[in-house]
Amino acid sequence: MKAVVYHGTGDIRVDDVPEPKIEHPTDAVVRVTTAAICGTDLHFIRGTMSEMEPGRILGHEGVGVVEEVGSQVSNFKPGDSVLISAVLGCGSCSYCRRGYFAQCDDINPYGPRSGTASFGSPRPQGPFNGLQAEYARVPFAHTNLFRLPDTVTDSQAITLSDIYPTGYFGAVLADVRDGNVATVWGCGPVGQFAVVSAFQRGASRVIAIDGHADRLEKARLHGAEVVNFNEVGPVQAAMPRSLS
Repeated sequence: MKAVVYHGTGDIRVDDVPEPKIEHPTDAVVRVTTAAICGTDLHFIRGTMSEMEPGRILGHEGVGVVEEVGSQVSNFKPGDSVLISAVLGCGSCSYCRRGYFAQCDDINPYGPRSGTASFGSPRPQGPFNGLQAEYARVPFAHTNLFRLPDTVTDSQAITLSDIYPTGYFGAVLADVRDGNVATVWGCGPVGQFAVVSAFQRGASRVIAIDGHADRLEKARLHGAEVVNFNEVGPVQAAMPRSLS
């Protein structure tokens, strides 16, 4: 199969590589129909993150169709359209049961003190080849796959693999709730999803801050008030008048 493979800093190639196989009874093999490039991938390509191993298939954002499942996977079958989780968990350890999948104790074979397990990442995050390939092996498929309805297209679903949840998690960490005024600093793709997420969590106002007019216009279309930090002091502009 064809895959996007890391060979070293600045050296990324489309190679012919072996197709993945079921290795454990909780695995699934997925035919990837849509994959995306994340800003995190650019860190690997530029060499700004260590321990990236040559030969690793890149990518952790993907949508596809189940081709094969292991003997212990009962909630998916070949032919199911699925979203593949960017962060991997076993689904059974104490952290996964509490919803902290990024802290999973069991999925990373390098041990519970190793990094968050994910596809196409440096060695500490596990030996999992990525999703910028024709096929991918998904470990603990019962936890790390999400069935997609026929009404959802790949282009709609791919944003749910990583980039939208990242923006939403930002709103969660900021504890945005009904009636709050939220400020989003940086209105690139993740920032746009953070604007949307803040409104979804009940913010009465969202102030979007950036220095690019096109980004600010997109945030305005989402309902945000915008501040261009090239024109005004962003802190003063964002503060309530009674405090500024």
